[in-house]
Amino acid sequence: MKTESRQILVYEFVRSQREVQVATLSEYFSVSPMTIRRDLDSLEDLGLIKRQYGKAVIINENMGEISFLSRHQTNQTLKHKIALTAIKHLKNASSIYTDGSSTAYEFISSLPPSRQLTVFTNSTAVLQYLQNRPNITIFIIGGFLTKNTSTLDSEISINIAKSIFVDATIISCSGFTTQGLFNNGITGSQVKRIMLENSHHNYLLADHTKFNTKGIFLLNTWDKIDTLICDQEFDPKATKQIQDQGVEVVTS
Repeated sequence: MKTESRQILVYEFVRSQREVQVATLSEYFSVSPMTIRRDLDSLEDLGLIKRQYGKAVIINENMGEISFLSRHQTNQTLKHKIALTAIKHLKNASSIYTDGSSTAYEFISSLPPSRQLTVFTNSTAVLQYLQNRPNITIFIIGGFLTKNTSTLDSEISINIAKSIFVDATIISCSGFTTQGLFNNGITGSQVKRIMLENSHHNYLLADHTKFNTKGIFLLNTWDKIDTLICDQEFDPKATKQIQDQGVEVVTS
């Protein structure tokens, strides 16, 4: 298992238990106590846990994870422009995954009433919006609810996501650079990564204000993204560098 992937799972385990002994983590993840201590050092540097007498204690399980309502109200006009462009690009898709981002929600809420589609999601906001749409078939990727982000997220969600394959995956991020895309919170990141692997075409929807903004950790590099849809042009040099990594860059 890659170091970053394991660290995310370690964090999720500590978050679920509130506090865990190093020995317990070492046994659970089948790695040495030294490896676990390095993982915990990284999580402590991010301000997610603290170390106490041979154990890890959760500090702030929602650090950087702004409430869905706040995110939805930020730059909504820009998100709507992106959503309309994305709908045109996905006119032939019959199955999609959308994450719990407010930009993906804007895409869903902008779909024409006549559009037929199967939507896989772990977003309760998307579920609530689509539940009365007769042309939309909804599959909820279950798990425990993370209230601030309106996202179902746990080991259960991760295991369910592994068996789902779709025509397109639609995600957003807290920021992007020429290196890749970043997240502020850990919530939902593992499911996103799995769905990026299990999708025929991956779309990143991100407005220009997210350019050159880094979150707490790197969600993915550009090799996992096929198309970036932005509301307007950002940096020409950076755009060229992203395109050189095989990404189609589309502006609304």
